[in-house]
Parts: sequence; C-alpha cells; structure tokens
Amino acid sequence: MLVGSVLWPAGASASSRTYECQKPVRTGVEVYGLRNVSSTRACPPALALYAWENSSEAHAKALYGCHYPMANTAGYPYLKLHSFHGWKLSLLGKPYGSFTMTRGASSFHVGGTDFPLNCT
Repeated sequence: MLVGSVLWPAGASASSRTYECQKPVRTGVEVYGLRNVSSTRACPPALALYAWENSSEAHAKALYGCHYPMANTAGYPYLKLHSFHGWKLSLLGKPYGSFTMTRGASSFHVGGTDFPLNCT
C-alpha cells in the first residue's frame, strides 16, 4: 500500500512531501508533513479513518460539525471526535485548519478527497 509518487497539493510547500496512500488511487487519501513517522505507518490509520467516516452518515456526523457565522455562507469545521485508533485528531491552523493525526512525538496531516473538512 505504500506510495511511490510525490505530489505537492495546493497550499503545501515543496518541502512537505505528499504521499498517496493507495496505488492505484481509489480513495484519494494522502498524508503529508510527516514528523517522526513514515508513510508506511501514517497511511493505515488515515485509510482506516477514511473508511470509518464513509461507512455511514452517522460516522461523518460523529467526526465533525460546522460553525456557520452567518446564514447562507460557508462555515468552519470543528472536530467532535478527538481520537481514533490511538491517534489524537486535531485541526491545526486557521481559518479551516489542517487535519492532523498525532501519537506521541509522531504526527502527520491528512489530505485528499475528504480532507480538509468541508462546511459549504
């Protein structure tokens, strides 16, 4: 399942290598900004979270919600679920935040089809 290609998504610098978690691409799940973790260790929890979130509408609603500052405008996501399979979940940065998974000194950002979280 390890990724061979390197991509630079919009907003990520060239120093933030992005790894596709599946070959061929089926889910669109990517990991980037890896700190003290390899892509072979980061991809399984990212893929598991994606599979869990997309297995039912209730799971997606359990993962995050949206704050809408004004009616009929895009909102800002917030996490309802703060851990998954031993990984701490967080949104780092403003206004929308990078979806980040952390365990001890290891962390990575998740991007792709479902991330960043969308509140339109």
